[in-house]
Amino acid sequence: MTIPSSFELLLEQSGGQPFVFEHGDMRTLHFDHKYVQSAMSIAEPHKLLLSYTRAMMGFLLFHPAPRHILLVGLGGGSLAKYCYRHFPDARITVLELSAEVIALRDHFMIPADDQRFQVIHTDAAAYMQAQQGNIADIIMLDGFSADGPAEALSTSGFYAACLRNLAAGGILVSNLWDRPDFLVQAIGQALAASDWRIWWCRTSDSHNCIAFFIKGSVTPLFRTMILRRAKKLDAQFGLQLSELVPSFQLVRDQPEEESV
Repeated sequence: MTIPSSFELLLEQSGGQPFVFEHGDMRTLHFDHKYVQSAMSIAEPHKLLLSYTRAMMGFLLFHPAPRHILLVGLGGGSLAKYCYRHFPDARITVLELSAEVIALRDHFMIPADDQRFQVIHTDAAAYMQAQQGNIADIIMLDGFSADGPAEALSTSGFYAACLRNLAAGGILVSNLWDRPDFLVQAIGQALAASDWRIWWCRTSDSHNCIAFFIKGSVTPLFRTMILRRAKKLDAQFGLQLSELVPSFQLVRDQPEEESV
């Protein structure tokens, strides 16, 4: 698809800052000319348009009723809006480094802060290190710069801090973009001598690699169990999770019976 010339004008006027572009029913967030950071249907602003966002909601396969969901990276707020709408009993906290991104929240119909929804302007790496643990049931990592995953959010120390801050039975979900090798390097170091397991999948229509960090042993019935859950969740939320389950792969030196 040819990008309308108005995009180039907005890009020039942005001065290197995040900006919003509209084309038909689509409203998108951009940091530069290379990638779409977030996308929203103006007619259906709460719909998850991008497949990787639907895949990240796969945490429901392992934790269907979270009380506190913490998101790293606001972007256009797709995941934040979805969680706020569909989990009315959950508290939603979003950490965002860029004041310029936060300033665009109204363009993407992100709800105002209230007693159960808050966007915090902060450095997520420093925030996580400062916490004392047990702060969230679900932590979703989707913090990106213009060139890909933010470097400060791609270290073994940061991942170790995130895992430390999960409540008992909590799940860490990470959008690794196109870097599955990172799983067995920096993240693997963070999990040395632990009982965390990493399952990952790649969405069918994008380069995104989505990883799920789950504590505890893996049973032979794992895949059958989550496929059954996925079908029920798809009927409720329409997330197409059952299409992802067959592609799940287990990372690290784990028993072969669960690998693909």
